[in-house]
Amino acid sequence: MNIRFGRAQLHLERRELIRLHDPRGARVECVRGALWITQNEDRRDYFLAANDALTLDRPGLALIHAQEPSEIVLSEPPPRLRFGRTLLAALRAAGRRFARSFGPESIDRPGNRRYYGL
Repeated sequence: MNIRFGRAQLHLERRELIRLHDPRGARVECVRGALWITQNEDRRDYFLAANDALTLDRPGLALIHAQEPSEIVLSEPPPRLRFGRTLLAALRAAGRRFARSFGPESIDRPGNRRYYGL
């Protein structure tokens, strides 16, 4: 989603429309009224009545349309745990160093010949 709000309660009039860009993981709760929800690249449409909820699971655009005056609660998705490329590269490099020091390649290293009796 492009606006960070954590959680928002909104009132929609009949036929009012909300566009959410990249809302994957966001939760829509219909407190009162009726909603029609459609997501990008999803053939299904969702209809929420009072006390229904839906977690949006697609990237791209999602549309929320009020079929009648409605109260909704939008909750942002929890933050995703992401390993950065730098961290992954550092872990791979550490693994390679470990393999050179203690793996099969370490036998051919000059400093290790004494240890292996070569």
